[in-house]
Amino acid sequence: MSENRLSDYLEHMWEAASDACSFVDGMSKDGFLADKRTQQAVIMSVIITSEAATKVMNGFVEFSLAHP
Repeated sequence: MSENRLSDYLEHMWEAASDACSFVDGMSKDGFLADKRTQQAVIMSVIITSEAATKVMNGFVEFSLAHP
């Protein structure tokens, strides 16, 4: 795999994690639990992060080992 894809995957992870944080910024736990739309948005961000992390772990083993 090309190194360029590694930076793409890392960027996807960063953006998805940042999105998830921004979706819940200032929201209480009860507010989050009552807001299905926000829950689904956070879940999608976690899925995106997980898929990109899997691609990094499978395609860039040395990088993954150096950055656990």
